[in-house]
Amino acid sequence: MTLQDLRFALELGCVMDQDIEYLVEFSKKNGIDVTTMDDELVKLGYDRILESQLEDYDDDEDEDYGYVEKFRHKSKFYED
Repeated sequence: MTLQDLRFALELGCVMDQDIEYLVEFSKKNGIDVTTMDDELVKLGYDRILESQLEDYDDDEDEDYGYVEKFRHKSKFYED
């Protein structure tokens, strides 16, 4: 995870801008560790954002679903 990824995840988690700046500076000094960052979020009064996002993402789930075409993209021309 890069600093840009961290900033984006915090923005999606509705963290205030001043807290995002604090967490980015904190991660520059201490490195980006998901559990440490979530602990800092809890100290600031937020829910755990980063750890729950990583748990929800699973590559194996994508293999269970196939492609389904519900509507045709183009109408076909039929000659009589």
